[in-house]
Amino acid sequence: MAAVAMGASAFAQGTIIFANRNIPTLSGTGGGNGNGSYNVPIYQDGSTTAGAGALPGGVTVGLFTPDGNTLIGSSLLRSTTTPTDTSMFFAQSAQTFNVPGTNPGDTPKLIVRAWQGNSFAAATTTQGQQSGQWSFTTKPLGGTPVGGGTPIPTPNMTGWGPESGAGFQLVTTNIPEPTSVAFGVLGLGALVLARRRK
Repeated sequence: MAAVAMGASAFAQGTIIFANRNIPTLSGTGGGNGNGSYNVPIYQDGSTTAGAGALPGGVTVGLFTPDGNTLIGSSLLRSTTTPTDTSMFFAQSAQTFNVPGTNPGDTPKLIVRAWQGNSFAAATTTQGQQSGQWSFTTKPLGGTPVGGGTPIPTPNMTGWGPESGAGFQLVTTNIPEPTSVAFGVLGLGALVLARRRK
């Protein structure tokens, strides 16, 4: 039994609570909510009042590993599309996920991505689509330490977003029109020719 328990703990992954509401502050006091916690709303580009969830189709938010290539668990959450205060948030309730490639007690840097449309890659390359990416270093991940010991409580996403509750804004993808690119190239070419003549 002891060998089985040790084997299981050797493969244990660190856990984190994925949420953006009522996150405990680092100090345990203050915060945007005035009770030692804060929220991290996500706003539309250029606004501090219009929630990203009110964009056409809403936004999808996911938690990713440090390389940005691996989605953590099934953490793709769809924000509400109702144009109310709740559309500023992507999670109405907290969810716990295992973080692949980590052990309980690790403090990896994780990435939160939010995007409008089918995927983050598409949003960052499609004219007019909005997206955002933010990283943070976690508090010690939860779970039973490798080799046994006192279990570590699963942490919330403290450190993600300003503790004032100001939240984050998405950015709109702007791709220069072909004519603008052509004029830019012509201007650069003219500049090079002018320097050569001198």
